[in-house]
Amino acid sequence: MRQKTVTTYYNIHTHKPTGAPDVTELVNVYQHFAAAMQYPACSVGIHPWYLHDRESQLNELNKIALQPNVLAIGECGLDKVTKTSWELQLTIFRAQIDLAITLHKPLITHCVRAYHEVTLELKAKHVAVPAIFHGFNKSEAVAQQLLGNGWYLSFGAALIDGHEQVARVLAAVPDDRFFLETDDADISINEIYAAAARIRNCTADAIILQQQHNFKTVFNR
Repeated sequence: MRQKTVTTYYNIHTHKPTGAPDVTELVNVYQHFAAAMQYPACSVGIHPWYLHDRESQLNELNKIALQPNVLAIGECGLDKVTKTSWELQLTIFRAQIDLAITLHKPLITHCVRAYHEVTLELKAKHVAVPAIFHGFNKSEAVAQQLLGNGWYLSFGAALIDGHEQVARVLAAVPDDRFFLETDDADISINEIYAAAARIRNCTADAIILQQQHNFKTVFNR
């Protein structure tokens, strides 16, 4: 009998799934939500860059989010660079926070120059589900604020690109409060893990075991 491949790596946010047998990938689906059914594990959410039909998008999202392979809601959030109106961003973000709370699924947040505002929205909703700030590349002060609220940070390509500020944050973040991802970068999750091990001055196995623990804790898998 053919043995089932055991997951070694967890990639909690990617737009470029590889299908690697030893990686559990949360593929992010941000439009055409029916596509989520082709992935063993995914997150679904309305990205602030791609808001075009509020009612139909929310209706479609609410239906597909019920599926068992949808492990998280997002990425969703607030972005001060996009041309999408701020009022619309707030409306859709709040709706997705409510959806995550209702379904008891983690929330993967997109945040560009809006950490204060995203924090206010999450606190206003008394969010008890895990909130993960993906692609984190900000300062230690911002990291401490987010961690202080009980939230999680996810690190990606910035670890390889030589961002000293991000490296300092990862080196100091508690073991049980971070994840790793590739997002839309043309790199493998293995490379991200290797960079994290160097920065945290530990073995690759230590990173693997900790990420396995964090994933099971947050995603109940």
